Amino acid sequence: MPLSSSLLSKPRLVKKLRDFYNYVNKNDGKVGTKTRGIDLNFNNACNLRCKYCFTNSPKGDHVKEYLDYSAIAKLADEADELGYFEFDLQGGELLLQPKKLFKVLEAIKPERFYLYLTTNGYYLDKKMAERLAEANVSRVSVSIDSMDKKIHDEIRGRKDSWRRAIEALEHVRKAGMDPYLNITVGHYNANTDHFKQLLDYSKKKRYKTLLNVAVPAGMWQKMDDIICDDKDREYLRKIRKEYKNLVRNVWNPFDKNHEKILGCTTVNRLYITPIGDVLVCPYVHIKIGNIFKQSLREIVDNGFSIKYFRNHSDLCLAGEDKNFINKFMTKSGQTIFKPAKAEDIFEKSDFSKNKKYVNNLIK
Repeated sequence: MPLSSSLLSKPRLVKKLRDFYNYVNKNDGKVGTKTRGIDLNFNNACNLRCKYCFTNSPKGDHVKEYLDYSAIAKLADEADELGYFEFDLQGGELLLQPKKLFKVLEAIKPERFYLYLTTNGYYLDKKMAERLAEANVSRVSVSIDSMDKKIHDEIRGRKDSWRRAIEALEHVRKAGMDPYLNITVGHYNANTDHFKQLLDYSKKKRYKTLLNVAVPAGMWQKMDDIICDDKDREYLRKIRKEYKNLVRNVWNPFDKNHEKILGCTTVNRLYITPIGDVLVCPYVHIKIGNIFKQSLREIVDNGFSIKYFRNHSDLCLAGEDKNFINKFMTKSGQTIFKPAKAEDIFEKSDFSKNKKYVNNLIK
């Protein structure tokens, strides 16, 4: 959980962080129905062709749509009121269009959030890193697939992408932001030398390492063999203690013993598409509303009324819970732009009659 000295200049953020911490502590270390983060894809265009892209950007899905700046500003205001304290700007690749990106940052008002970018790093040079830091960006996450540049470049579909990603992380650090090295881990690479080399490199450089489990969505839809099995999960639990710089969204970030599980953060972390659809997370392509049709509070209440997202799960629903995956993800063919509607995919008995879960507004 981010608590760097630079955040002390964001009192609104600190207040929301403390509120989240107190809620989790009182809830036996679990996230429950507490709001956490917004993952915003305001445009899906990308310069790379990653083999596992969950947004289907390499296929050209909706790369010309942009979420309106006024809609983003309204979304950020509502998210702030509901206690959301993280804002992750994703793509596509946002640094393809820096002018638009900085207008988005201005609309969000970063002083209220722990705001960060997830990028492939291709266009993140020294000057860009400095501009992002000046714009109040707290962290930049750069995705790397292997310490073997040939493997990384092959997965990413473009030469020189590995070198640029490696250099980008150093530009981030020198600009005063938090550098995160993103790794996708699945059954195909867990407990391998390639995976451990990435972990060791990140630890040596004193970066944070964000682990995202491989999910059968987007370009990897219906690929069940990529999913972490019990042995893989046991390995991840083991290295969590060995590498203190590891981060996973399902892990409790406040636990100094590196053992407690926060739980799957569907709805706690919402995913917003360039056309305003709200999905329960970036990888579970189930729609619970649209920001042009409902308030964010109504959408969140609707999401938490569904038992699968309200009830605690130690497993990531999208990447580890095979029952959920087989029942709701691999058969319907949904994408972020063609999501399944919650009211169509779930039974009436899956919904709670209680529609008011957001009652802890931050003032």
